[in-house]
Amino acid sequence: MIEIKNIEKIYPNGTIALSKISLNVEKGDFVVLMGESGAGKTTLLKIIHSEEAPTTGSIIYEGEDIRNIPSTVLRRKIGFAYQDFMLIEDRTVFENISLPLQITGEPYKSLSNRVKTALKAMKLENKTFKLVKELSGGEKQRVSIARALISNPEVLLLDEPTGNLDNDTAKEIILYIEAMNEKGTTVIMSTHHIIDWDSKPKKILKLKNGRILKKDYA
Repeated sequence: MIEIKNIEKIYPNGTIALSKISLNVEKGDFVVLMGESGAGKTTLLKIIHSEEAPTTGSIIYEGEDIRNIPSTVLRRKIGFAYQDFMLIEDRTVFENISLPLQITGEPYKSLSNRVKTALKAMKLENKTFKLVKELSGGEKQRVSIARALISNPEVLLLDEPTGNLDNDTAKEIILYIEAMNEKGTTVIMSTHHIIDWDSKPKKILKLKNGRILKKDYA
């Protein structure tokens, strides 16, 4: 489904964010990128999402170089929940979550029902019409995840999705993401936390200083 071919990312100041990263992600995989801050996890996710371009190498999505896929098409196929949220602070939770559906012209009734489902899954029903700037960090994290899920993407990218959540909420969110994965959504998630996984095997990639140190299964 996704073929990552010898990706390197070197910034103009000479910082090497990624070095010779190669990986095949099959449909339905649950891939976990583990590593400390600065390991290159976020950069790799942004390159997969075509937000950043690699210095060398390529990303092939369903047989096509992502550089040749229009961004509007790619965003429908690949959802991204950002570590720094990337929400519109002076808009409501409902408006932020529904934005991807508004862009594609989803009828309001269908849009509203899908947003309600996402709000329930993220335990945000009582925050529907709150402005994002009035939310806590953990609530913003859940809004970001809900927005990434709302279009039922083929691939879900999650950057430290449990970083701002308490343990109980984090476990519930992970269970929901695992349920989506069971239904066929391919998941690529970065984390530096140790998480208690269920019995489903996951591909674990350990990154350090922009390199893959180890590939393993949980």
